[in-house]
Amino acid sequence: MKVGMTVPFALMLCMAPLISYGQTCCSGGVPLSSNLGMPPNDQGIWQFSISYDHLVLSTLKEGSMLIDDQSRIRKTQSILTEIGYGITKRIAVDVFIPYVYQQRRIEQFGKTDFVTTNGIGDVALLLKYKLTDPLDTRQNLLIGIGPKMPTGKTDFTRTDGILLNADLQPGSGAWDGLIYAFYNRSFSFRPSMGFSLSTVISIKGVNQDYLNGQSYQFGNELVSQLSFSDKINLGKALFDLSLSLRFRKQLSDSFNDTFLPNTGGHFLFFTPGIAYFLSSSTSIIVSGDVPIYTYVDGTQLAPSYRLNIGLFVTLRKKKNLDTKTIKL
Repeated sequence: MKVGMTVPFALMLCMAPLISYGQTCCSGGVPLSSNLGMPPNDQGIWQFSISYDHLVLSTLKEGSMLIDDQSRIRKTQSILTEIGYGITKRIAVDVFIPYVYQQRRIEQFGKTDFVTTNGIGDVALLLKYKLTDPLDTRQNLLIGIGPKMPTGKTDFTRTDGILLNADLQPGSGAWDGLIYAFYNRSFSFRPSMGFSLSTVISIKGVNQDYLNGQSYQFGNELVSQLSFSDKINLGKALFDLSLSLRFRKQLSDSFNDTFLPNTGGHFLFFTPGIAYFLSSSTSIIVSGDVPIYTYVDGTQLAPSYRLNIGLFVTLRKKKNLDTKTIKL
């Protein structure tokens, strides 16, 4: 096993657009940036990942202050599929496809407003280039760029025919630009242990057909994560344990080139995770997000917790069967 290919867990994003307190925005949505990027892989190797992601937003905040209000809740349940392929020893490509089910419940004045939407979200394509020596199994440094394409539906309406706001639509209606960077390294004193640092910058495009000819733009986003992991054996079973810190910053959204209140913020999450190897090429991965620090612009629903469980499979050439990679 090439221990330098061990990749610690890399985890899960947000959207928002309402203005009044009664229609408070939320700091969560279709997970993309936090999930983007498959582990480093060799030429001719396929990687497949499918996971179920459950995000709950029930914490109402104004800035960093908690507001005692249990009248609203948001949930996002996603099936996240990612496929990666090593084109050459240095170049690889990833495709990310989300299927999203969102629901929002608001209970006020004895009435309940319940809205759901579901559908395929925006598909992302990432082209990655390995800067480090492909033969160096102790470390990997990758950079990548790509588009997020407006494949998701953006015209869901309420039962009364009114178009739902942008944060409840599966798609954004805009092309985004993605910038990706990843570095991992194993420790010389314990080769099964390592760390990784990843960053995804999402430069948001403009939906020029929002609300029948208006324009809407989600705020640009940065997600950075530092992870530490180690492989352990319990009898014949092999596990990979990880601890991560993930920082996310999103700028305010804009409507017709005017910044919207109650959108954007800073978030810091603690993310423990565990992977169990069913075989040398297949693993089950479980992870979760616990908010450590949240600061939202204005008043917003913020993430309360997130759970993710997934299956990761590597299909490699016979001569490389002794090599393991996992997505964490």
